Amino acid sequence: MILRAASGWQTVTADLALILFLITAQAVREPPAPPSQVETGVEAETEAAEPAPVTSSALALHKPAPGESLQEWLHATVTDERQVATISIGYAPGQREDALAEGERLLGEAEAAGVAARLIAMPNSSDDILVSVDYLRPAPDGTNLAP
Repeated sequence: MILRAASGWQTVTADLALILFLITAQAVREPPAPPSQVETGVEAETEAAEPAPVTSSALALHKPAPGESLQEWLHATVTDERQVATISIGYAPGQREDALAEGERLLGEAEAAGVAARLIAMPNSSDDILVSVDYLRPAPDGTNLAP
């Protein structure tokens, strides 16, 4: 007499497929969490304005020495009108005025170089300056080029 196994590989595969289907159906069935009142207001303001561009990793980073000119570096780095330089300044306690003055100087250099720039100043344990370049502006109308 020949004994046969109660189930074969087909049955095991069907069972696993059914389990996967049930897990997926359960995940899809759960409704998303309702947005909070604050998020709804922010989204309404954002939708009325220009859509925010998709951000990516920084294209270039530079850590300038205090007093160093950024114009040459920005001319060599920024190649597209969609790119924006972000000047991040961390300042030690009591050094806020000096940090803001340095930030204004760097913003002036970016403007002189013809590069759009923004300044971020934040308290830190020590003085630190970092300049990054990234695609932060949307593409002009009528172009569908990748960044």
